[in-house]
Amino acid sequence: MSTEDSYSFNYPQLITLLLIPVMAAFSGALINPTIPAIQSTFSHIPNSETLAQMVSTMSAPIVVIVAPIVGYLLDRYKRKPVLIASILIYGFGTSIAFFLDSIYLILLTRVFDGIAVATLMVTVPTLISDYYSGNRRESVMGWYGAIQAGGGAVAALIGGAIASVNWRFIFPIYALALLLLPPVIRYLPEPNVTKTVNDDEIGRLEAAVNIARDSPVLILLFVYFLVTFGMLTMNLIQIEVPYYLRESVGVSSGMTGVALSAAMVAMVVSGSMYGRIRKKLQHATILMVAFGIAAVGYAIISLTNIFAIVLIGILVASGGIGFLLPTVNDWVAAIVKEEYRGRALSGVTTMMYLGFAISPFVPTPLIDTFGRSTTLLIWAGFLLVVTVGLGGLWLSDWDSDPPATASKAD
Repeated sequence: MSTEDSYSFNYPQLITLLLIPVMAAFSGALINPTIPAIQSTFSHIPNSETLAQMVSTMSAPIVVIVAPIVGYLLDRYKRKPVLIASILIYGFGTSIAFFLDSIYLILLTRVFDGIAVATLMVTVPTLISDYYSGNRRESVMGWYGAIQAGGGAVAALIGGAIASVNWRFIFPIYALALLLLPPVIRYLPEPNVTKTVNDDEIGRLEAAVNIARDSPVLILLFVYFLVTFGMLTMNLIQIEVPYYLRESVGVSSGMTGVALSAAMVAMVVSGSMYGRIRKKLQHATILMVAFGIAAVGYAIISLTNIFAIVLIGILVASGGIGFLLPTVNDWVAAIVKEEYRGRALSGVTTMMYLGFAISPFVPTPLIDTFGRSTTLLIWAGFLLVVTVGLGGLWLSDWDSDPPATASKAD
């Protein structure tokens, strides 16, 4: 049962909720610009370049492993203690790297980061779904996705500035997350989730069976696939497009940074529009439009070597992908019963970080065979195929949840 009637847009609560995803956005984006400096510091260690890169990527596989466990904990126990524990782990476990002189111990702190991020990424959408319903939930989900993208852009700028001074100074910034504890304790009440079964009497396997029995499991599996594919699509811009800009377009690293920051801004804009668009369109329709827009963007990027036009393509593709996370989080929350919501939403986080973890490897065979320009065009074709598939869902009315114009939350 939604608690929106009790907690409807209490602004201290809303602001607190929307500050939490900044922590997840800062997790990797803050540290990425410092990787070369970290590698230089530990250059005397074998495989220092790989180890330095792992400081950024180490948390991704941890999130994939931990997120389903977090979903189980959220559904079996209370949500708020899990959230508080994650903030403590994030604030203390990550910032302690400031004092460490071993890259292996620094990597251990990134395990703590992965545990905390997995918890935050599952808990916040679950709480949003608990506190709000209808169009209010959809609007907050949109803001949640926008803040993640915007936080990443800000973190990259901060990390770049700090890297020019001393890379160690990035780690105390993670401790600032502890400032969120007082507002979390004060303004985020424990949701009153109605359960139709006694969760003490069911195990994890039975819960999974219940989710499959009581929910449209084919939609859930398709949504999880879309999350993984969408993250691959987004990370192509972050990982491969910079090489394309340097090799085929001939732009400087500074202009590449501008392009990537602009991509994040485009995602912020589209994510923040989700609530208004959801009033008119079904989830499947929004995703069909989103992947269709991304396909156009990738086609533009691949078919020219003029920077201004490539930048337009980057903005178009990123704007389309910006709709992904708010749409899938809201869709899953809408079709799964409250007592299984944490576990179902944990699947979104798991697939998201799985896509992130495999994104450096999936396009490699295509790039080795066809080159980057053709690979980007092929990816536009993949996006078009997914768009057509979503169009089939739209024609079959697979998304039975209608636009939210008649929602009680409006």
